[in-house]
Amino acid sequence: MTTTSEFIQASTDGPVTTLTLARAAEGNRLTNAMARALVSALDAAADSRVIVLRADGSDFCLGRDMQPPPPGSAVTALDVMRDDAAPIIAMYDAFRRRPQPVLCVVQGRAWGIGMVLAAVADLTIAASGSTFRLRELERGIPPCIAMAPLIDRMPVKALAHLVLSADEMDAATALATGVVSRVLPANAAGLQIEADTLVQRLLSFPDPAVRAVKHYLATAPRNNEANAVHHGASLLANVLASR
Repeated sequence: MTTTSEFIQASTDGPVTTLTLARAAEGNRLTNAMARALVSALDAAADSRVIVLRADGSDFCLGRDMQPPPPGSAVTALDVMRDDAAPIIAMYDAFRRRPQPVLCVVQGRAWGIGMVLAAVADLTIAASGSTFRLRELERGIPPCIAMAPLIDRMPVKALAHLVLSADEMDAATALATGVVSRVLPANAAGLQIEADTLVQRLLSFPDPAVRAVKHYLATAPRNNEANAVHHGASLLANVLASR
């Protein structure tokens, strides 16, 4: 086990790198240092074929460990961009530039940035008892940075309800609205078995083909149908011609 930081652990077993949020006593709340460490760990996994993101403890992640500036404080917009937005934007970019699939395993509560981490992964399995929530409006914060990766994954009305109500969303609704890809009985052993099975399934396919699928899913939805077809044909031709 290689510890990337005190609360982000990384281990590599052959072609698989597992990244673990390891701050269970605080609900795996993400600090800026943890966000930076996660960026480094994702980049360090460049040679892996699959990346697994998971968390210690009963909850996946309860959000960020950061308080908003009080009204009337001397904090400037530039301060907020540097201290609040920039670490998260860098983390999003790190997920986006990984060409291999990222599998996220969620148990318990995935709130705030925890929900976003679950959503930005390419595949996400969640325990049936897990919940998802964006409650920033309760603290007077518009969660627009958190909403950005969700805007093309969730129906707009579902995202609006999630944010404007600040209510919990259960795992079944998270599956129906595109936040997770599969829901399993709330059993840690079952989650591990499913994760291991899915990883082995991914490894059984040719790596260039898997990476082409990830690239296509990341880019084609932003194209019109005709462009998406031509883009898909180009990827297919390149993969088959390089075998």
